[in-house]
Amino acid sequence: MTLSNADIKLLSKLKERTGRVEQSKFLIEGKRAVMEALLNSASVDRILVNLGIDSAKFSQIYSLAEERGIVIEEVPAAKFAKLSSTETSQGIIAIAEITTFTFDDLISQLRSKRNALVIVLDKVSDPGNLGTILRSASWFGVDAVLTGEGSVDIYNSKVVRSAMSAIASLNVVQEIKPRDTMSKLKSLGFAIVASTQNGKKSYSEYVFPPKSCLVFGSEATGIDKRIFDLCDESVMIPRIGKMESLNVGVACSIVMAELIRQRSA
Repeated sequence: MTLSNADIKLLSKLKERTGRVEQSKFLIEGKRAVMEALLNSASVDRILVNLGIDSAKFSQIYSLAEERGIVIEEVPAAKFAKLSSTETSQGIIAIAEITTFTFDDLISQLRSKRNALVIVLDKVSDPGNLGTILRSASWFGVDAVLTGEGSVDIYNSKVVRSAMSAIASLNVVQEIKPRDTMSKLKSLGFAIVASTQNGKKSYSEYVFPPKSCLVFGSEATGIDKRIFDLCDESVMIPRIGKMESLNVGVACSIVMAELIRQRSA
């Protein structure tokens, strides 16, 4: 099958959030990202390779795609460039299905759990930070990551490259309504814990309850007061050096690691 100009135009819309929502698909660009997507059973429809690139360097991807019955199409360089989001493209893009997972689905999963960890992100707009958080959340076995209005789309190309396979292995719900979300989590026995520079307790001294919901805001603006007021407790990471703030991706990973350490102690 040869991609027509109309096909390319339709697929290029996946570079924008509106296009991804309309088509329920997203783009995965780069050799490592595509490989991880295939290894983690992401719902890949097809793979596009720049006709001007030596396809031999994608031999493992070709083998995995063949095993899963995924079509690989070689695309002329000019057409491929219309789909690429990087300045120095590696010449390979996968088109994947967006998995539908709702907050109601999450609540159904959480009802029977004694130990659970949910991450809520308020206006985390930097793709790199969100990608870091998703990778760490997947590493630590987080039950779900919830993002509110103002956070970057998890299927943004930069987030996908940063998060790698984490998107395929995590439960993520976007554009939540904080008040309704936290009220429902509290009804299931969750403690809502804000992580902020001005937290009341050190993250390492606070004993995290079996069911915890950790809330993080952006490095620039922190957690919105309306959301902060819904939290049961607040923790902070003590500053020893002179930096004014911690990258939210780093802060989130530090607090998650401590919570998991407490559970395994």
